[in-house]
This record gives sequence, structure tokens and C-alpha cells, in this order.
Amino acid sequence: MTATLLPTVAYGDRSAPPLILLRGLPSEPGRARGLDALTERWIVGGPARSHRVHAVGRPTRLDRGATMAEIAGLYADVLRRRFGAPAAIMGVSTGASIALQLATDHPDLVGSLVVAAGAAALGTAGRGVQRRYAHLLAHDEQAAASELAVATMDSALLAPVVRLATRLLPGPADPAGLRVLVEAEDAYDVRDRLSRVAAPVLVVSGGRDVFYPLELATETVRRLPRATHVVYPHRSHAGVPLHPRFGRDVGDFLRAQVPDRRD
Repeated sequence: MTATLLPTVAYGDRSAPPLILLRGLPSEPGRARGLDALTERWIVGGPARSHRVHAVGRPTRLDRGATMAEIAGLYADVLRRRFGAPAAIMGVSTGASIALQLATDHPDLVGSLVVAAGAAALGTAGRGVQRRYAHLLAHDEQAAASELAVATMDSALLAPVVRLATRLLPGPADPAGLRVLVEAEDAYDVRDRLSRVAAPVLVVSGGRDVFYPLELATETVRRLPRATHVVYPHRSHAGVPLHPRFGRDVGDFLRAQVPDRRD
């Protein structure tokens, strides 16, 4: 499989231990743009108190037919070269899928793991949404963005506003590569391999997540050897990392893994 780069954007104290953030869709290859950039700063707010956060986009090139294991392998190669020792990993949504694949295939690279709005497999409804998203990416990028945004918000009242707003925003960079990533997640399922994850894991879920429903998240936690589960009962998929407690919950978990470091 061919790949070029995994661009990163860093937040926080340069001397702090690293935390690698794997973005969710649309997971731009470079710096997050517009609303996604604001959301990213919110997400890293808590973790950046104790860690140097390296937000990683998707690879700048992905071959058609790439599997989630192959994609996770690209991240593993970068982690080995750049950080060497096991590092803290946090994945959001599709980024959480990559993070769990990475942790099952390369457990030696993961010191601790945060799975936000994710699980060990996509739910049936989420798989249907993402198949439609992948199809639309090849024909109408703005319509693809609108459909995905409406599904992540899961609000009939907000749907018309969300559709209008997303159609006014720029389309994704490299839609062909994005489609490869979405199609790879369609077959992603590491439930039978979670026992390989030795690191402590925090799973943060929404009770109304249509992509990674609570029952799948609960099964993921049950199968992990060392997992803690935080649930925001009334939150949709997009609402999980935007919850007022998210930064505190994630930050507390990460700081507990480095007890010798003073805040």
C-alpha cells in the first residue's frame, strides 16, 4: 500500500508527554478548517492540560480497496518513527475505529487509549449512512457533507438548518481518499480481538449515537481487559465530544496515567 504523509497539528506544552488525536470524518489530511478547526480546539482543551496533543489527519494518499488494518498500519509506522515508546492515543468517531484497530494490531505502541463516539464496529444504521455518504462523495460532495452532518446531529428540528449550513461550507479535501477511508470502515470489526489491548482504555459514548450505538459500545467495553465507560445518555454522535464534561472526563483519565506529572 502506498502512502505519503500524515500531517499533524500540535497543541499544548512541548515538554508534555504526547497524545495522538486521530480525527473523525471528514478527517482532512492537513489542518482542520472552519467549524472543524473550532471543534478540534474544544476537543483538545482538556487533554492539552497534561499532554502535547498531535492532531493527525488521514493519509495524504490512500489506495483504492485499502483495509482498516492497512490504514492503521500507516499510523503505526509513523508512531514508531516519531515517538518510539508507547503513546497515549485518542480517536474520535472513525478516528476511534482506526485507534482500536491500531491497538489490536500494534498493542506495543499504545500506552493508553481514549475511544470517543466509537466502538469496535459500526452499527447497522451507521453503516447504511456511511455507504450513502461514500456514494455521494463520488457525485455530489456538498450533498455528502449535508447527509453526514444531519445523521451525526440526529435532530429533525435542526436538519434543515444543518443541510443549509453544510452546503455553504467548502467540500472535503481529497474526496477520493476520504471515500477509501469510509469504505474501509464498512468492513471494520475488531470485537473478537479486543483482548489483545493491554493498555487502559476510556470509552465515551452517547446514548443516541446512530453510528456506534450504546449496545455496541457496551460490548466493546466488556471485551476490553482494562476499560472504563462514560455515557452521556441524551447525546447524539456529534454531541459526545461537545458535551460540557468531555474535556474534564478525558483529561482526568489521561492525567491518571501519568501520576508523577504535576498539572
